[in-house]
Amino acid sequence: MNKKWLGLGLGILIMVIAYFLPETAGLTQAGKMAIAILLTGIVLWVTEVMPLAITALLLMVCLPYFDILNWSTTWSKFISSVIFFVIATFAITVALIKTSLATRIAGVLVRWSKGDPKRLVLGFMVGSALLSSVCNNVPTCSLFMSLGLSILITDNAIPGKSNLGKCLMIGIPFGTMIGGAMTPAGTSINIMAIGLLEEATGMTISFLDWMLMGIPFAVIMVPISWISLVMIFKPEAISQKSEDTINNMVISAGRLTGQEKKIITIIGVMLVAWIASTWVPWLDATGIAVMGLIAFFFPGIEVLTWDEFVKGVSWEVILMIGGVQAVAAGIMATGAANWLVDGIMAGAANWSTPMLAGAAASVMTILHAICPVGPAICGMATVPISGLALLAGASPAVLTMIVALGAAITFILPLDCVPLITYSKGYYKMGDMVKAGIIPTFAMILVCAFVLPVLGTLIGI
Repeated sequence: MNKKWLGLGLGILIMVIAYFLPETAGLTQAGKMAIAILLTGIVLWVTEVMPLAITALLLMVCLPYFDILNWSTTWSKFISSVIFFVIATFAITVALIKTSLATRIAGVLVRWSKGDPKRLVLGFMVGSALLSSVCNNVPTCSLFMSLGLSILITDNAIPGKSNLGKCLMIGIPFGTMIGGAMTPAGTSINIMAIGLLEEATGMTISFLDWMLMGIPFAVIMVPISWISLVMIFKPEAISQKSEDTINNMVISAGRLTGQEKKIITIIGVMLVAWIASTWVPWLDATGIAVMGLIAFFFPGIEVLTWDEFVKGVSWEVILMIGGVQAVAAGIMATGAANWLVDGIMAGAANWSTPMLAGAAASVMTILHAICPVGPAICGMATVPISGLALLAGASPAVLTMIVALGAAITFILPLDCVPLITYSKGYYKMGDMVKAGIIPTFAMILVCAFVLPVLGTLIGI
């Protein structure tokens, strides 16, 4: 029996058992089935029974058939401001890919490294982190991987043996994932978590508030991850020829073109407007994102074509987020979320904030290792953990951010789509990432437990 049939059988078994289980105090039949649908989804995602987005749609259409939500509510929960924000951020990604910005950043960092391989690795990690703060993680990782490969190929670095290859090919996804935490626009999971928090508690996290926690997080985590990498895999020296390769790419790019200036200006204005939305009520974060999307096509600007945009949007991510949002709404509507908090997690209500935050980070680390599908575990964990935060007197906003970080970042196994990009090139083995990722994993849990709650208190969320 192959993995797909095993996963399908297990999913059906979960649904059948849940359907015939007797109701318990605080958990209705609809609530049982809502939880069962989510658990079934996780099994189907992990075993890849169907494409991820199709599984999300299957879960969504199950909701009305088990009297969890009616059809009109199900469709309305699929569409939200989160969907439009994510679509708009894909336009930013497509536009940035059209520029030579990543090459220019790499050129600056190569010159800064002055031939020191350790500084080169740090430079690539910082560069990928900076770009991924406003650009989706997968294309950012792909861009910097191609630049890193040009150095490795020029240096005749042997895949699996070159320590520089290991450091660059592990460091680039590490930097990319960490950088995605810097702003809400860094990854669709951030926006999804903010939307679920607002749906569950009525609270929200402003663009600036997220940055005030996300940037310090990245400033701490990038150096720690870099130190772990270069300590474990001491990178060999790079040749002058490799440096010249990147420098020649920058020279060939020439001066910034008019199109590149337009793209950078639009994104810069969007960032300023997003930050200003913290104080200006009529500036809506999603509205700003959509206006930026429109600006890319506006007459006289026209830096994107419709075909480029459509090809650059990950419709799988859009459909997954919509489906997971609908399932999360079903869990809330049936009272299953409250049952999870009051029944299963009630013992944690007396924990201190650092204990609660550290536990949430640890749980998310484990969940991400088991189910490397970020939107799925974000949808599963945000509502109950934010509810638990309310029960314990902690900040739901801070705990929600910790959930998002855990859903978007993994340092242990290259099963997530971001590290998979570089893993496929053969420069490191799965065990290499485990070795390099142990220190950053524990560091992230400690930062989530002790740093983020303090920052949240200081900024008043």
